[in-house]
Amino acid sequence: MVRTGGDGRLWVLSGPSSSYALRLTDRDELLHLYWGPPITLDDAERLAAEPLPGDWPFESALDGREEYPVEGGPRFARPALALRSAAARGVEWAHEGADAAGGLLRLHFRDRVHRVRLTLHYRMRTGSDVLERWVRLRHLGGPGAVPVEVLRADSATWTLPTRDRWRLSHLHGRWAAESRLVRTPLTPGEKRIGSRRGHTGHQFLPWIALDDGAAGEEHGEVFSAALAWSGSWRICVDRLPDGTVQATGGAGHDDAGVVRLDPGRSWTTPV
Repeated sequence: MVRTGGDGRLWVLSGPSSSYALRLTDRDELLHLYWGPPITLDDAERLAAEPLPGDWPFESALDGREEYPVEGGPRFARPALALRSAAARGVEWAHEGADAAGGLLRLHFRDRVHRVRLTLHYRMRTGSDVLERWVRLRHLGGPGAVPVEVLRADSATWTLPTRDRWRLSHLHGRWAAESRLVRTPLTPGEKRIGSRRGHTGHQFLPWIALDDGAAGEEHGEVFSAALAWSGSWRICVDRLPDGTVQATGGAGHDDAGVVRLDPGRSWTTPV
């Protein structure tokens, strides 16, 4: 179920035992609000009314708070989207509207630099707490339009609640030793896992889980994400200087380019 508030610029997606909330600022910055046990729309609006923390030297108030960070502007967190053309590199988007039906929310943006339309998709199916996310890019074309290189387009960026500590779990393996679980404390900085093999395999799996270090198979709070993709991939988990934790992941192992968008063409990320 999707509920809309904040004059149409705040959204809450809810399942049987969880909620996920996000909002747009008056500068079209899409910010994460909440991910956890169920909350009401009024709860989300109270969270949205809280001011952002002030700038810290060599940091940005947006770092660790954006739903889908892009390359460009006063940002230092890893971008989920990077575009380049012969004329320019970077992204400067403007909100163009939103629509919600059933458990699907779509947020539409237009990049002022490259004439690319970006649609963020959020879907929480009835009776489920799994939140599916993906992105669709479309080159709008027009007079003088040139091809755009999609250097990076992750499926989603996930922002974790504030905790004193986090433990990262992921899977690795080899022939006759598949799906070995490894768990490590998440220290400040970036942890990156992925595969450049171009196909699925048991060396590394596109799945992560994060908990406070005390969760077991039948108890505790765990936040998990998986990428439904059979090619090369990358997931980055970053613990920022202020302790905020973000994970971003998608198709492609590096930033050398995912796809080239000619005018009129579109591309959709995996879920």
